[in-house]
Amino acid sequence: MSIVLRHNEQLELNRIEYSNSVTLAELTKLAEFQAANPTWLTFDALAIVTPGADFATIDKPALDKLYAIYADLFSPMHFLILRRSAWICLSGGAEEHVRYWLGDRDTRETVSSDVRRFDTFAEAGDWLVLNQSAASALESGAAFEEIFRADIPPTRGFAR
Repeated sequence: MSIVLRHNEQLELNRIEYSNSVTLAELTKLAEFQAANPTWLTFDALAIVTPGADFATIDKPALDKLYAIYADLFSPMHFLILRRSAWICLSGGAEEHVRYWLGDRDTRETVSSDVRRFDTFAEAGDWLVLNQSAASALESGAAFEEIFRADIPPTRGFAR
């Protein structure tokens, strides 16, 4: 699995896991799913880049184009409060791409979100204002139901 989006109804929280070698096609599929189901964009979110994950096949201009897609998705939405998006990167191989994605962007204006990066699930849980038992579900994934999965196999040439 490369990208899995799960939701916890009780916490009103999405959990997005990025694992293995994530491709632009998979990130695009997630954006397409969210465009077709914009309700999932309205929830606070925890994005987790799992150990060993990478975005090595994705260049920065492609990330910029993807960000523009998300800005367009959020532009017609009106939030009473800012949506929160916590990120935890547990993979050194993904660090550069995560730093770039979270870098110098005005997320409050463009995607109606306060986006922050954390080193631990406990820190993310505190910021998301979760009690201790709810915060422990962030790491375990308990009570998060899968709503989307993108796992596109790499393109291979024809064998000769």
